[in-house]
Amino acid sequence: MAPSSRTPRTAFVGCGNLGMAILFGALRSGALQAAETLVVELDPRRREEAEQLGAATSTEAADARGARTVVLAVKPQSFRDAARAIGAMAGDKLAVSVMAGHPSAGIRAALGGTVRVVRAMPNTPAQVGMAVTALARGEGATPADMDEARHLFEGVGRTVEIEERMIDAAVATVGSGPAYLFLLAEAEIAAAVRMGIPEREARAMVTGTLLGSATLLDRDGRTAQELRAAVTSVGGTTAAAVRALEERAFAQAVEAAMQAARARSAELSS
Repeated sequence: MAPSSRTPRTAFVGCGNLGMAILFGALRSGALQAAETLVVELDPRRREEAEQLGAATSTEAADARGARTVVLAVKPQSFRDAARAIGAMAGDKLAVSVMAGHPSAGIRAALGGTVRVVRAMPNTPAQVGMAVTALARGEGATPADMDEARHLFEGVGRTVEIEERMIDAAVATVGSGPAYLFLLAEAEIAAAVRMGIPEREARAMVTGTLLGSATLLDRDGRTAQELRAAVTSVGGTTAAAVRALEERAFAQAVEAAMQAARARSAELSS
């Protein structure tokens, strides 16, 4: 579908798995209107998905230049090329970046020096409407810009506002966070299978336990430490399991993983 002759209000530059999840959620929640939305994407399958949602599509990033709000969802290493194609964005314009590794000052400069920038770090549960998105007010951004970004990302879950200097830590906590849980689930399922439980049943047991536990943590009001203590009876099976994890420096391994993710994010920003 060629871009409409009508200037889009919002343009997505890049629309992979995460961008499509944001687009779908924002349209579903009413944060965006399909008739006012343009998707710039090279992958024809993604363009077809966007068109099925009612959005206009294009393969040319320059078509996004006229939009009031541009959602930058390209891979970080592709941003410089995308920025050159978009060109200078003059006037009352907002860029919302979901890219790791690009500070708002650099984004603003690459797009002509006047665009306002909000940085967002969502995660993959956006695909099921349960993302957590860390939002940071970047160069030139106003409280109204933050409200707009919050409204956009609340279509795919919940939002938390942080300072931009904390973005690398948010990458480690939010962006990479699902992988830690998936790795835990992978290890638990494999261990259950080795103990004789069929794989299908092991997956159902582990997935349900993780989902229920996360829901309890979210709704109960007690801290993670308090809930862990409540289920860990002295001398019981859970105490034996926790002791085995502690003997293998579980908490230190988790922190080391998060520190590594933060360091890599900072490295990409340099």
